[in-house]
Amino acid sequence: MNVDLSIGGVRIRVRDPSREWRFAPLDPHAAFVVNGRAEPDITLDVRHGDSLRPPEGDLVYSTEGGLWNLHRLGGDLVFSLGAPAEGGALHRVAILDGALIRGEVCIAPEGDRPGFHPYPLRYPLDELILINHLARRRGTIVHACGVLLPGDPRRGWLFVGKSGAGKSTLSRLWREAGGAEILSDDRIIVRPDGDGFRIFGTPWHGDERVSLAAAAPLSRIFLLAHGARNRIVPLGPEEALEGLLLNCFAPFYDRAGMEWTVDFLNTLVRGVPVAQFEFVPDGSAIRHLREARP
Repeated sequence: MNVDLSIGGVRIRVRDPSREWRFAPLDPHAAFVVNGRAEPDITLDVRHGDSLRPPEGDLVYSTEGGLWNLHRLGGDLVFSLGAPAEGGALHRVAILDGALIRGEVCIAPEGDRPGFHPYPLRYPLDELILINHLARRRGTIVHACGVLLPGDPRRGWLFVGKSGAGKSTLSRLWREAGGAEILSDDRIIVRPDGDGFRIFGTPWHGDERVSLAAAAPLSRIFLLAHGARNRIVPLGPEEALEGLLLNCFAPFYDRAGMEWTVDFLNTLVRGVPVAQFEFVPDGSAIRHLREARP
């Protein structure tokens, strides 16, 4: 079967000839499934087979405990998921060309057993592929809550911060206040869009489990901070760039990808107003933002 998804404007076609599966209605990925009439940006063929061996090639990056690893084999990138260093077997390996537009996902029996989601690119594989695909001059993923504001045209606000900064709290407060839609409460894709920028919802949510398959032009960026009162403090380009870099899911092991990402974010903070938003976790935070809205 074939399944096409569009995440951040990137169309991914997953071709799995030996399996039939569907996303459950409440699975956030279900909202990102699209028809397969348009040409995909990434095509991935799925193969089910024997237990996998650790990939060959040069190790580029390894997470703590080896939950996922990245190798470079010739011009290809090889993502392996599992924890063999801790006694667990690899359950899937994805091999993609250097441009990250075509590849194969190999799934071992360990990855097909009950309790494992049948989606071949289940988290974090789809996010890892997109992080590297976007860094090829296409955009980036930011640790942020994205808010879609009504109007003509509709506008997107980005609230950036690491875990604990208040993204999910702010998402809940916006939902309680009404009058806005949440693209995601944890991860947002930002891409160039003509002379401006566009933000996209993703299926990778936070504690509020908010995901929306929608997009909007980006008009404001806020770096989150806890405060004793609600306060918006404009930031200069240098402070803004540092804040975004600290909250950007970028391939820091890829020199060319990182250089482009830094240039992209540098252009972003000079084209979109950036401020620090210190807030208290109640409805007054949303009222303060609306009153300060330009």
